[in-house]
Amino acid sequence: MKVLFKDKVYEFKNELKVKELMKKLDLNSEENLVAVNGRLVTEDETIPEDAEVKIIPVVSGG
Repeated sequence: MKVLFKDKVYEFKNELKVKELMKKLDLNSEENLVAVNGRLVTEDETIPEDAEVKIIPVVSGG
């Protein structure tokens, strides 16, 4: 799978659950959204190895 995050591209060979991917990249799922092939997904979903994944940082403030 091809993972895009902050202008960087990561490649993973096997399918992974979203929460496993986030752990491998040392990212917090509460601070980022994950889109697989253009669709937002939950951390329990499995990402197929041929997918394109975008990790989108959540912006908050006051």
